Amino acid sequence: MVPGTKRVTLKDVAKEAGVSAMAVSKVLNDKGGISKETSERIREAVQRLNYRPDNIAKSLRVQETKTIGVVMSDSSQLVFAQVLRGIQDAAATSGHSVIIANSDQNAEKEKKAVDVLLSQRIDGLILAAPIRHRPDELAEFKAIHTPIVVLMRSSSGTGIDSVENDNFQGGHDIVDYLLRTGSDKIHFLSLPRSSQPNQFRLRGYRQAFQDHGLTFDPDQVRYCEPFVEDGYMAMSQLLDEGLSGGAICCGCDLIAIGAIKAIQERGLCIPQDFRVTGYDDIELMDHLSVPLTTIRQPKYEIGFEAVRLLLERISDPGRISRNITLRSELVIRKST
Repeated sequence: MVPGTKRVTLKDVAKEAGVSAMAVSKVLNDKGGISKETSERIREAVQRLNYRPDNIAKSLRVQETKTIGVVMSDSSQLVFAQVLRGIQDAAATSGHSVIIANSDQNAEKEKKAVDVLLSQRIDGLILAAPIRHRPDELAEFKAIHTPIVVLMRSSSGTGIDSVENDNFQGGHDIVDYLLRTGSDKIHFLSLPRSSQPNQFRLRGYRQAFQDHGLTFDPDQVRYCEPFVEDGYMAMSQLLDEGLSGGAICCGCDLIAIGAIKAIQERGLCIPQDFRVTGYDDIELMDHLSVPLTTIRQPKYEIGFEAVRLLLERISDPGRISRNITLRSELVIRKST
């Protein structure tokens, strides 16, 4: 018996079972050609010795680790929960493990996270809502020669695969709904000005106004970070300036939650005084004191599709890049 302080090797298992190392390898990799009795003896030896395959050594031989790296801007945000679930489910179907790193919405941390994952010899990399998403910044990622998929951002024209929701369509649909149902005075608590999704949604807002023969007023837009506190502060400022009613179109559900809190603290009612909408449809939005009307991103599908694209790229590195846009869904609840 090999002492527990020593790493157990394939040769140790072979010696314990009284067979060749090749026989052990065939059994562990289900290659066949070994009798049932011998196979059972080998598996018993594996259990007795608590043998664990050296996957790093194997990866050096076959040039794959069966691992996918994921860098998320902030996995604690609820919007990423279903995205990550889709990634994990899709990876599991192909026998891949997932390693997750956070950038905390910091560009320098994002770079370091990518470097750490690449040092683990991952087979491919998924960038979920990357901070650096300009074409020139994405070009840096392409230069690392590891298959990459960007999700929740567009990478069109960069030669990198991407999966996102249709932010233009989502922005259009939420404003079109508000206009069709009687709200011609709309204030916007949008995502940060530099946010790529925000830029597409603003175009959707403008198109909805144009479709209704109205003019979109950019002065009605305030930019917020995607946090409850920012929505609360922005809405409080509007109320302090004398706003007493209308529609509040928020760039994400968290901003909307903050706006609702500010409105209710002033003794005003939703939807009687203010109609409020969000974006994303994160969990529990239908369980708020006033369930939130919002745009539902296909979050799980975005994650699942990202892995599918990544595996395609791994198997065919030279194929033309694909940029997939998935349609969102308007979900109407009591806040409007």
